[in-house]
Amino acid sequence: MKGGSADRPLIRFGAFELDLETEELRKSGVLVHLPPQPAKVLALLASHPGQVVSREEIRQQIWGNETFVAFDQGLNHCIKQIRTA
Repeated sequence: MKGGSADRPLIRFGAFELDLETEELRKSGVLVHLPPQPAKVLALLASHPGQVVSREEIRQQIWGNETFVAFDQGLNHCIKQIRTA
């Protein structure tokens, strides 16, 4: 569910709230540490509720064509950090 004011775009899901502008994640109002890359992945996934987001779409949106990394390892690490948070 999306929410927030025009100057603070928020996505709310369960007890969580993700500020899309600052990439801050809060649980029941308490700030939860989430590094920038996992926050970007979470924002992308949360922006597509009920939809499948392909690994290729995540790679394009988050890493882009110019970045050369071990994508599968990087994405798996991001998902692990999101789950931990």
